[in-house]
Amino acid sequence: MAWHPDHMHQLDDKLLLTVFDAVDTGLIVLDGSMRVVAWNAWFASASGVSCQEATGRQLDELFPGAVSPRLKSAITDTLEAGSSRLLTHSLHPFLLPLQTRSGKQLIHNVSVRPLGTPPDLRCLVQIVDVTVAVQREQVLRERQNARYDAVVNSAPDAILTLDAQGVIQLANPAAAREFGYALRELIGLEMTALLNVPEAWNVLWTSVLAGNVMHRPLQVTAKRRDGSISFMEVSAARWQSDTRVFVTAILRDVNERRAAEEALRHLNQTLEERVEERTQELLRAEEQLRQAQKMEAVGQLTGGIAHDFNNLLAGIVGSLDLMQTRIAQGRTEHVGRYAKAAMNSAQRAAALTHRLLAFARRQPLDPKPVNANQLIASMEDLLRRTIGPLHALEIVNAGGLWTTLCDPNQLESAILNLAINARDAMPDGGKLTIETANASLDDAYAAAHLDVAPGQYAAICITDTGTGMPPDLIERVFEPFFTTKPIGQGTGLGLSMVYGFAKQSEGHVKIYSEEGQGTTIRIYLPRHRGAAQEEPSPASHAEVPRAEAGETVLVVEDEPVIRNLIVEVLQDLGYRALEAPDGPAGLKILQSRQHIDLLVTDVGLPGINGRQLADAARETRPHLKVLFITGYAENATLANGFLNPGMEMITKPFAVEALANRIRNIIQGTR
Repeated sequence: MAWHPDHMHQLDDKLLLTVFDAVDTGLIVLDGSMRVVAWNAWFASASGVSCQEATGRQLDELFPGAVSPRLKSAITDTLEAGSSRLLTHSLHPFLLPLQTRSGKQLIHNVSVRPLGTPPDLRCLVQIVDVTVAVQREQVLRERQNARYDAVVNSAPDAILTLDAQGVIQLANPAAAREFGYALRELIGLEMTALLNVPEAWNVLWTSVLAGNVMHRPLQVTAKRRDGSISFMEVSAARWQSDTRVFVTAILRDVNERRAAEEALRHLNQTLEERVEERTQELLRAEEQLRQAQKMEAVGQLTGGIAHDFNNLLAGIVGSLDLMQTRIAQGRTEHVGRYAKAAMNSAQRAAALTHRLLAFARRQPLDPKPVNANQLIASMEDLLRRTIGPLHALEIVNAGGLWTTLCDPNQLESAILNLAINARDAMPDGGKLTIETANASLDDAYAAAHLDVAPGQYAAICITDTGTGMPPDLIERVFEPFFTTKPIGQGTGLGLSMVYGFAKQSEGHVKIYSEEGQGTTIRIYLPRHRGAAQEEPSPASHAEVPRAEAGETVLVVEDEPVIRNLIVEVLQDLGYRALEAPDGPAGLKILQSRQHIDLLVTDVGLPGINGRQLADAARETRPHLKVLFITGYAENATLANGFLNPGMEMITKPFAVEALANRIRNIIQGTR
């Protein structure tokens, strides 16, 4: 309803003024001479100027030189032509000099529209606060970029991102080392400048730009800055951001493999030489070849990571771009949906990393005494829902099953992965059997199977009546990224994660399968001499516990985004937060007389690592409590007493609520 003076006679003046002051946006009414008729309480708070002071004066008088020319132009157009305009923060975040309640600049959108009709035409200016939304978007972008950068920067292979003209836009530290350039020198170079014979690359480049799927790696001859030659294998994948096309190329060093192959060829030509000499080059060459093959496997992993992360980043970046656009348009009703989509992709990225670490045996486990019968019983409903009504489920529990020591969450994940594989292998229905048993593996069995120790084990056996596999597939099922499922339906990480979990738990996995006869997979976990632990009752969703007076926490973390996040959580909960960007700075604070209740430190700090920092601190603060933060940790670090009394560990990425509860519990001495 347009606001006309006549209407004021029809409605209660007091009610209109109450509504005017109650709305959660700024409202300004200007007359035909651009003088303030009135503004509401929200705008008075944001501007620091009361309505009484403002009435009858122009905006330029009230805010000399601080009103955006775009806003003044929009007001003029409205009063002269009766037009409406929307001015967004994306072009000019500060159209008016406004502040939030905390005293920071307030980012806002402004709409200008006519009020009434000539000759009594007035102008209504509405101001919407988008400060929080803009800051949240920035934090999300920084968090996702930090995760992706961490993966790429730690990769052992050279990774280059090129534009559609073949010019390098991004490079990782491994690329700088491989080609002998500083990182900044690589940016802007054409890819062909790094190759001795670029013809093979040109064929691959044309194919990838045309949108063909990534095929087997291609061997190229690279030219280092010092003129030396390096033999490399390159794979490439095309991706798109908005309308721009990019190609990510992964180059892995195969010089050792070529040298090993050459050594083997030389050995074949000298087989008549003395037996002892022949046996000694051969051993060295085989070791070189084995190492080269290991590095090649790591390279394949890296390629898979880049491919999967590019897909996940497309979801994250796309969602954030939509959020930015909608906020700029003032259409915030769907922003929550886009944020949820970005968070979903980020959580999938975290799950992918977790599976990779499981295969590499580097994810931090939390081993506990476990009774597999009880664990499987607690999963029965989930398993039945997962495999669906087409498939029968039978659970056969061994009496007197031995307790085992493992991470129960990882064991649940392994069983669920195997159940999903079994379901997919029985497209027309079938039966899934999960059976437990005590098993003793003797010396003969251990001798016939790599990395198996003889002894007593608790065994979990998963059997399906599905399609089965031929011998050549059985040999490859535990390889990372190997899958028999159609494109887009399987990552190839499920069985490799099961394998990594079993090995990391000092156990063993065995597969039996025949085509048309189904598949059986057995997980052997070492017997533990002790009772299984009762599972704790689910945590209540009570409010996150706050700090008690004077409690102080020192945060040592070299990643600014994560450090700032932890400090902000601590401050919100009432803790006094101290912070340090590295080990030496943290140690300086710890060696002072400063009162500290808890040290929160990343394990992988440069210079002094987190454990060294904690040990040094306990020399003068023997009872200091410590919470380690880690992206991964060798299982040996836990097994060999990495966590002493008063020390705990939390894994990235973590929920804010989980971090707050862990901090509260460790300070209070409970878990």
